[in-house]
Amino acid sequence: MRTRPFAREIAFALAFKLIALIALYVAFFGPAHRIRVTPTQMAETLSAAAPR
Repeated sequence: MRTRPFAREIAFALAFKLIALIALYVAFFGPAHRIRVTPTQMAETLSAAAPR
């Protein structure tokens, strides 16, 4: 069974888009870009912003 050229072209396009989406996720939203906030940091931030 040979794959039709049009179906193969669509498969390549979808594969390329999937790879591009994964690369964008890793580059901008991956775990390396997450900020870790400790309870102490949050308490300091909230107490400094509270009106007196």
